Amino acid sequence: MNFKAQMERDLTAVFHNSTEHADELEFWISGTRYKAPVVLDNSSAKNRKQMSSDHVDGLFLVDLVLYVPLSVLKRTPRKGESVEIGDDFFTIREVHSQSGEIVLYLEMLSE
Repeated sequence: MNFKAQMERDLTAVFHNSTEHADELEFWISGTRYKAPVVLDNSSAKNRKQMSSDHVDGLFLVDLVLYVPLSVLKRTPRKGESVEIGDDFFTIREVHSQSGEIVLYLEMLSE
């Protein structure tokens, strides 16, 4: 077995396995429903950068990284698309395709 094949096997058998590392999650990307074992990396809420003319207090920028198997999405989402997870609506800030999986960097403003 070559390295790429072994890596793809490990992604499925370990990283995206809901009994090992991933969580089975229902989510939507631009209105399309998906249900799959994914990994969520919840960085942490950061105080958003506030401009001097901005007088809104109490809002935080929430960052989340979503690791999804490419085989589930069957396409690479684009920056700016919407992602709904539960009651939360995120915007895709960055997209990376790595070894058979899609890494989505998401953000939203929250109180």
